[in-house]
Amino acid sequence: MDFTTPSYYGIFLPVILLIAFNLRRKSLRSETISLLVFSYIFFWYSSGWYVILLLISTLTDWVVVRKMLTAGIEEISRKKWLWISITVNLGFLVVFKYLDMIIEWFNLVSLQVDGPELPLQHLFLPVGISFYTFQSMSYSIDVYRTNEKTFDTFIQFACYVSFFPQLVAGPIVRAKHFHSELTKERSFTVANLKIGLAFIVFGLLKKLVIADNLGLHVDEIFSSAKSVENSITVLYGSLCFGIQIYCDFSAYTDIAIGSAILFGIRLPENFNHPYLSASPQEFWRRWHITLSTWLRDYVYISFGGNRKGVQRMYLALFATMALGGIWHGASFNFLLWGIVHGIILILHRILSGTKRNMEFKERFAKTHLIISWFVTQYLVFLTWLIFRVQDTALLFTSMKSFILLGNFEIMDTYRSLPDVKFLTFLLILMFIAAHFIGSKYGCLRTKLSEQKILPYSIILGFMFTAIFILRPAEISTFIYFQF
Repeated sequence: MDFTTPSYYGIFLPVILLIAFNLRRKSLRSETISLLVFSYIFFWYSSGWYVILLLISTLTDWVVVRKMLTAGIEEISRKKWLWISITVNLGFLVVFKYLDMIIEWFNLVSLQVDGPELPLQHLFLPVGISFYTFQSMSYSIDVYRTNEKTFDTFIQFACYVSFFPQLVAGPIVRAKHFHSELTKERSFTVANLKIGLAFIVFGLLKKLVIADNLGLHVDEIFSSAKSVENSITVLYGSLCFGIQIYCDFSAYTDIAIGSAILFGIRLPENFNHPYLSASPQEFWRRWHITLSTWLRDYVYISFGGNRKGVQRMYLALFATMALGGIWHGASFNFLLWGIVHGIILILHRILSGTKRNMEFKERFAKTHLIISWFVTQYLVFLTWLIFRVQDTALLFTSMKSFILLGNFEIMDTYRSLPDVKFLTFLLILMFIAAHFIGSKYGCLRTKLSEQKILPYSIILGFMFTAIFILRPAEISTFIYFQF
């Protein structure tokens, strides 16, 4: 069961809404317990007995926080308990996500010295492990830094870590934000129903219609060595994948936010029109915002940030992006993706501070903005190739074609695309238009929810119809489920 299955909307969500709101009349604690129980049931459907890992992570950080608070100002003891939290949570990631990658690297080195070869373990990757471990661990780090707790009861904290809308793929929520949302006075309102459903329907439209249809083109293009020799094909494929991954991931976030709103809980936004960014730094302020801020607050600042000189700042930036890359998956291409983004960010900071650039920006502001936007997006979509293409040979051929060193046979491109090519062209144009319109006139989902009930219902009905008519025959899983 996930956000694309009928059972979620036909059974799970209505049932938990009904139970939660009836229990709320009794007490807020009863409602919180119901949310916790159903969150574990939701996770059980995707990961089975691996739900125990979620429980262990939650119990560990709850105990760690209590021990740190008991230790008071005793720094050595508090740091010891913090490292227990970090070790347990990152240990889960190392074992279940990175063990085979570590074994492969070990075998590669061992081969050079005629050493032993270890077998790969092929362990099941529990869905959402990268998200809930980061979220749980962040609470321990916050308490270590401030010596102030947020949650009064284990039930509240466990609900924070496991809250089902954002459990599997985020957004990564901070403890203070979730606590304030969980404990505030909430009630079922028509306004929450309208905006919650608007978020959900927009998410389904982005996932099932845009992302999954574009995915057919992406899979076809990057599965063939001949296709990636064509610069036109690769440029188009990179454009499709950039839109696909945005619509796929932001769709999950939209549905998560919409589902939470139905309970009166508002989760943080995770995207803010990233393809309008005019600098690499701006892109990461608009893309996967909750992860970017998490890495900034808990990794970049821990490495020294911009407090210890320029060279240390560059090192911290590079290390943060490299770790952000490997967080996405146990594969060399993800690490390379993070490293390249780190290099781009460093080069941008160096070049943007030059006298020539500042003079040009001052004299030709609009031209500078256009050039900056074009260069930023060109680099972003170039890096999407690294993210998407795991085969090294295909990757380097793709990158060569992307920088216009391939052939330019437009008819070969046309013939290589699946039958849904005209629909896909139209969806790309619609996405670009919506991306710019939404940025200029405000959130389209919010605008829809503010309409009177009749036009709201008509538009929502039209969107539902479009989803069922235009979705592909096979629905793919959310891309970020693998992380």
